[in-house]
Amino acid sequence: MSQAVNSGKFARSGAGGGAFIGFDEKDVKKEFERAMKELEGLHDGVTTAQIRRIARASLKPMVEAYRSNITDFPSSSDSKRKTKRTTFKVWRNGGLYAEITKGQLKKSIGIITTRVNRGQTFASMYVGPRVKRAFSDPEKGGWFAHFIEYGYLADGKYKGPNVGFAKRARTQQSGGVASEFKRRMRSFLNKRVKQARQ
Repeated sequence: MSQAVNSGKFARSGAGGGAFIGFDEKDVKKEFERAMKELEGLHDGVTTAQIRRIARASLKPMVEAYRSNITDFPSSSDSKRKTKRTTFKVWRNGGLYAEITKGQLKKSIGIITTRVNRGQTFASMYVGPRVKRAFSDPEKGGWFAHFIEYGYLADGKYKGPNVGFAKRARTQQSGGVASEFKRRMRSFLNKRVKQARQ
């Protein structure tokens, strides 16, 4: 699941049902046009790290939208009425593969940076369930997100509140992410123009 801006398309579907938001050279050049008319070569002073910071800040509302659309499964209580953590057991090849804990999917949602693809200047970023590094552990990562998004659990009969959670998040925030990126990019370029004039 994911969300990003690629070649002007702000709500393109990605793996696992997310929206993909990538920032490639074409996107950035659109924002450069106005500033470049006043200062030729301004883009030479803009680094990939600066673009990533702008992109990351723009994607934070999408992270919150994803998380807010996820409903944690309820806790159970023991005989002494003390609330305890509930787990969902996943079996694979005749053995216990993982115990999914309450809040695991929500915690796995974050901003992910991809490699720079051929023909691109900047790496893409997207919002979705993290499954690598610290989240490669099946009891920490969101590897199961697509099963929930599309209702693939219980032989495809799962109809819980989390079905379509990524789609709802994209509907709520796709336009806002695109607008926020443009606003931050323009502000950044305006500052660079002023600095260059001094």
